[in-house]
Amino acid sequence: MNYNECLKVLREKSEIIRKGTLDICVKPVPETDEPGAVDSREEHWFRVKPTGPNIKDPANLTAAEIHAIRTSMGCVSVDLSHGVTTDIRVINTDAGDLPILIYTPSDGATPKPTVVYIHGGGFFGGTARVIENACKELADRADAVVVSVDYDLAPEHKFPSHVNQCYQTVRWVHAHAAELGIDPEKIAVSGDSAGGNLSAACCVMDKEKLIKLQMLLYPAAFNLSEEEIGWSLDQYDLRENVEIKMEFINDIRNMVPFTSALYLEHPEQIHDPRFSVGEVSDYSCFPPTLIAVGEYDYLRIQDELFGQKLTEAGIPVRFLRYNGMAHAFWEHTGEFPQAEHCTEEMAKLVRAL
Repeated sequence: MNYNECLKVLREKSEIIRKGTLDICVKPVPETDEPGAVDSREEHWFRVKPTGPNIKDPANLTAAEIHAIRTSMGCVSVDLSHGVTTDIRVINTDAGDLPILIYTPSDGATPKPTVVYIHGGGFFGGTARVIENACKELADRADAVVVSVDYDLAPEHKFPSHVNQCYQTVRWVHAHAAELGIDPEKIAVSGDSAGGNLSAACCVMDKEKLIKLQMLLYPAAFNLSEEEIGWSLDQYDLRENVEIKMEFINDIRNMVPFTSALYLEHPEQIHDPRFSVGEVSDYSCFPPTLIAVGEYDYLRIQDELFGQKLTEAGIPVRFLRYNGMAHAFWEHTGEFPQAEHCTEEMAKLVRAL
């Protein structure tokens, strides 16, 4: 089955399963309906992707280890956009000077909606360039201006530096709406992994209700124990291909011990709702939400819990689970059909603002 045939399956086939108050739209592995199947493209990526260093002490990473992990992040992707221009700027905010990349479709009417996009990387890695092609495709499909934030990284910069910079970018976008050709009443935030956490944290901080939509790709939603979240291996189908599935799951599970240590200035900040966004006392701070996650992502269980809590609070949620997939699939634009399908889902919501 070729790429376009796989994309057609993802567009046309789905199953809705109920978990508590949450409806989960399950997308199949395109080539098979077999339960517990692994997507062959995802499996191939895990066989060939760069490997990080062997960590001796997760709570005390060396500068060399951090550099090695950062170097191993990212992947090759394809630019599927048409007529999207790129503007690289440094903006002045209350959180300091900040590089941003602005992706603007050349066609279509103005003012346009805008998406402030925040890249992932465990708060200590990643760059806006890693997800550039994905952001350009989103701008094209949604006919929206996408502003990608190149925030400072831990451990050189600690919490709450990251979230302050990201939220100040939202405020800058709103204040410069006319200059950017956007509608200030149609601002969305989006991000992958740690960027999904930072996107939700922007909503926690958004007392002015500038943000009208959040689109979270496999976000880190809670910084609680596995027992508190309800995480367990028996929530994954491990009847076959156990080795690669455990590699998918442990890819993120093994990062958890040192992510907080690198990002937080003080251990007690772990329950700050600007970090553990699911622990916010009032969920009404969140706008309508899209959450997308892979079946074999370690973060899937907490993302489903987050989705349930949002729906319990009356927040509209579109929840997508891509079967056979692991973490960080969206950056594989043009390689994984799931990435393009997810972008189409995001674009629909942005256009509907």
